Amino acid sequence: MAKIISNLFSNWGTVMLFVIGLALIVVAAFTFNVVIGYLVSGFELCLSAYIMDKERG
Repeated sequence: MAKIISNLFSNWGTVMLFVIGLALIVVAAFTFNVVIGYLVSGFELCLSAYIMDKERG
């Protein structure tokens, strides 16, 4: 069981941290202002799509 968890974090740890970081940035932006929250959400979705496109090749 420990080996499975270790493999999960070694393979997906960076992705999970990236997604959690993006979510926290969006929450902070929505706390500040709704319009800025939507703007930051759109920017982060575009950034994520760009990164995923580069990863696929």
